[in-house]
Amino acid sequence: MILLLDAGNSRLKWAILRNGHFEHGGVLEQTGDAIKELASAAWGELDAPEAVLVANVAGEPLRRALNSWVKRHWKLTPEYVVARAEQFGVRNAYAEPSDLGIDRWLALLAARELFPGPVCVIDCGTALTIDALAHDSRHLGGLIIPGLQLMRDALVGRAEAIREQMKSASHEQVRLLGADTGSAVVGGTLYAEIAVIDRVLEDLRVELGNGLRCVLTGGDAPRLRPLLATSVHYEADLVLQGLARIARARKAEVAQQGIDLDAAVANVP
Repeated sequence: MILLLDAGNSRLKWAILRNGHFEHGGVLEQTGDAIKELASAAWGELDAPEAVLVANVAGEPLRRALNSWVKRHWKLTPEYVVARAEQFGVRNAYAEPSDLGIDRWLALLAARELFPGPVCVIDCGTALTIDALAHDSRHLGGLIIPGLQLMRDALVGRAEAIREQMKSASHEQVRLLGADTGSAVVGGTLYAEIAVIDRVLEDLRVELGNGLRCVLTGGDAPRLRPLLATSVHYEADLVLQGLARIARARKAEVAQQGIDLDAAVANVP
């Protein structure tokens, strides 16, 4: 059993790869030092995994806390994966491959496994990230835009009147135009995200053709998806699916090495 962890800026999602099969785990809503208590509640009853693979964009505090918990409970050191120049045929557009966020890289690996041809991956999290793969699995680069909450926090942080009125805003019912300041902020930020996504997909189809597929993931994806003009495929755990792809490949490699060693021993005269 391999434990897979997607450590984002606001949530830590986890899953298990057991006998090659992906099993959904859960979501821890806080990271940093609080991970110790949350991890005990979530994983305290799990059997010790053979490995812990982590995609970490939450920074060093999360890494230290996670290392401490995993070493204490399972005598293991988590492995933090990084983006590569090429993996599974996907070629990184960055001159320094490891500078590409690991969450973006893993989402691309998972999206390529899902769909052939040109693919656009949109992760609607703390930041809205957009990345594209050409039909030959060449990463064309991407965009990073403030996510919904970041946009709202920017407005609230600079305007006291908006801060007070946001407290009564409805985040569920969005009309074309808001009838109060809070609703106007909620609706305006939603439309900003939707407009960017629809326009980028429109431009990418001009460049890559109408066969372009779009994969949507991230915490805000369910809120944005029904408002988009474009049909998209939704995957809740795309980053974890990318980690699972790496884990399966490593298991297969280890198994093959074992077979090769057995064959070599059998052929010794």
